[in-house]
Amino acid sequence: MKKKIDIKKKIEFSSMIGEICSISLENHLQFDSSHHIEGHFTVLGSYKSTTASQVEEDFHYDIPVDITLTEEVDFEAGTIDITDFYYDIIENNSLVCDIEVEIDAPEILVEERECDGDPIIEKELEIPSMSEENVVEEEEEERKQPEEEESFFKIEEVEETYGTFVVYVVRQNETINSIIEKYHTSIEEIEKYNDIKDLSIGTKLIIPVPNEKNTE
Repeated sequence: MKKKIDIKKKIEFSSMIGEICSISLENHLQFDSSHHIEGHFTVLGSYKSTTASQVEEDFHYDIPVDITLTEEVDFEAGTIDITDFYYDIIENNSLVCDIEVEIDAPEILVEERECDGDPIIEKELEIPSMSEENVVEEEEEERKQPEEEESFFKIEEVEETYGTFVVYVVRQNETINSIIEKYHTSIEEIEKYNDIKDLSIGTKLIIPVPNEKNTE
């Protein structure tokens, strides 16, 4: 199952918003069952109360999220990623965040549920007319299959080194090097998720943040 969900949240500030100087979005959503996702987004950055002001103030807000899925999925193999993020200032003191999330998880089939989580493995009966050579080849493929599955899951396990993905909006006077230094990452990691050839003010970057790194 792969689906995209749009989440729109309004954040009210305690003072007027003249200009957003910098903003980023951190994803803290996770599966807690085969039907349910919960957690929060963290929106943080800085702003000016007026466009003419020279003083920047920091902001940090958590947006709680609760999603119930209609399908039953294998949540241990599922992923939740931010695919788009934009914002708008309304009423001079409110920030409206529009977040697109993609949920990707294997759907559990009816026959798998009926046998208490153990998938039904159908074995083909040996057909007498088949040649001995074909039978030997099929048996070799069956013996190889568990090894291939085990290798696949090992690769997935190694790649899950990121605690969250930050959606960062480039501000004035920033360079790719300054952003890399801020988030303790590298150009190679940034290029895996972004096209940085035409980096400019307002460009959105998806930045993977390792578990052990502190991005503040």
